[in-house]
Amino acid sequence: MILLATMVLAAVPDAAATAQRDVVVAALHKLRIAMQVDGGKVKACQARVSSGDAEIDHAACEATAACFDRGVTQPEPLADCVEVKVAAIVRGRAAQ
Repeated sequence: MILLATMVLAAVPDAAATAQRDVVVAALHKLRIAMQVDGGKVKACQARVSSGDAEIDHAACEATAACFDRGVTQPEPLADCVEVKVAAIVRGRAAQ
Protein backbone atom coordinates (compact mmCIF):
# COMPACT_ATOMS: atom_id res chain seq x y z
CA MET A 1 0.00 0.00 0.00
CA ILE A 2 2.62 2.50 0.97
CA LEU A 3 5.58 2.33 -1.36
CA LEU A 4 6.38 6.03 -1.76
CA ALA A 5 8.57 5.82 1.34
CA THR A 6 11.31 4.39 -0.86
CA MET A 7 11.54 7.67 -2.75
CA VAL A 8 11.10 9.81 0.34
CA LEU A 9 13.97 8.17 2.16
CA ALA A 10 16.28 7.99 -0.86
CA ALA A 11 18.03 11.19 0.21
CA VAL A 12 19.32 9.68 3.50
CA PRO A 13 23.06 9.19 2.91
CA ASP A 14 24.79 7.24 5.72
CA ALA A 15 24.84 3.46 6.29
CA ALA A 16 22.81 3.57 9.51
CA ALA A 17 20.14 5.64 7.82
CA THR A 18 20.15 3.29 4.86
CA ALA A 19 19.56 0.32 7.15
CA GLN A 20 16.77 2.23 8.88
CA ARG A 21 15.28 3.07 5.47
CA ASP A 22 15.27 -0.60 4.51
CA VAL A 23 13.44 -1.47 7.72
CA VAL A 24 10.89 1.34 7.31
CA VAL A 25 10.22 0.52 3.67
CA ALA A 26 9.75 -3.17 4.49
CA ALA A 27 7.39 -2.23 7.33
CA LEU A 28 5.34 0.09 5.14
CA HIS A 29 5.15 -2.52 2.41
CA LYS A 30 3.35 -4.96 4.69
CA LEU A 31 0.99 -2.39 6.29
CA ARG A 32 -2.69 -3.05 5.61
CA ILE A 33 -5.44 -0.77 6.88
CA ALA A 34 -9.03 -1.83 7.62
CA MET A 35 -11.72 0.80 8.02
CA GLN A 36 -15.39 0.89 8.85
CA VAL A 37 -17.39 3.39 6.83
CA ASP A 38 -20.85 4.64 7.73
CA GLY A 39 -22.68 7.35 5.85
CA GLY A 40 -19.67 8.07 3.67
CA LYS A 41 -17.41 8.78 6.66
CA VAL A 42 -14.74 6.62 8.28
CA LYS A 43 -16.04 5.60 11.70
CA ALA A 44 -13.26 3.19 12.69
CA CYS A 45 -9.82 2.35 11.40
CA GLN A 46 -7.10 -0.05 12.46
CA ALA A 47 -4.04 -1.72 11.08
CA ARG A 48 -5.22 -5.14 9.90
CA VAL A 49 -1.57 -5.99 9.29
CA SER A 50 0.73 -3.73 11.32
CA SER A 51 3.81 -2.04 9.92
CA GLY A 52 5.48 -2.92 13.22
CA ASP A 53 5.51 0.76 14.17
CA ALA A 54 2.49 1.99 16.14
CA GLU A 55 3.11 5.64 15.19
CA ILE A 56 3.10 4.85 11.48
CA ASP A 57 0.04 2.61 11.84
CA HIS A 58 -1.80 5.41 13.66
CA ALA A 59 -0.72 8.01 11.09
CA ALA A 60 -1.85 5.76 8.25
CA CYS A 61 -5.29 5.39 9.85
CA GLU A 62 -5.60 9.13 10.38
CA ALA A 63 -4.51 9.76 6.79
CA THR A 64 -6.92 7.13 5.48
CA ALA A 65 -9.83 8.77 7.29
CA ALA A 66 -8.81 12.28 6.17
CA CYS A 67 -8.39 11.27 2.53
CA PHE A 68 -11.59 9.20 2.45
CA ASP A 69 -13.61 11.95 4.13
CA ARG A 70 -12.32 14.37 1.46
CA GLY A 71 -13.85 12.13 -1.20
CA VAL A 72 -10.85 10.02 -2.18
CA THR A 73 -12.56 6.65 -2.02
CA GLN A 74 -11.14 4.51 -4.82
CA PRO A 75 -8.35 2.13 -3.70
CA GLU A 76 -5.42 3.43 -5.77
CA PRO A 77 -6.05 7.17 -5.31
CA LEU A 78 -6.71 6.53 -1.62
CA ALA A 79 -3.41 4.67 -1.26
CA ASP A 80 -1.61 7.54 -3.04
CA CYS A 81 -3.21 10.10 -0.73
CA VAL A 82 -2.24 8.10 2.37
CA GLU A 83 1.32 7.61 1.08
CA VAL A 84 1.86 11.36 0.85
CA LYS A 85 0.73 11.91 4.44
CA VAL A 86 2.67 9.00 5.94
CA ALA A 87 5.77 9.93 3.93
CA ALA A 88 5.82 13.28 5.74
CA ILE A 89 6.23 11.41 9.05
CA VAL A 90 8.97 9.23 7.63
CA ARG A 91 10.77 12.32 6.27
CA GLY A 92 10.54 13.94 9.69
CA ARG A 93 12.16 10.91 11.29
CA ALA A 94 14.95 10.85 8.71
CA ALA A 95 15.71 14.51 9.46
CA GLN A 96 16.18 13.80 13.19
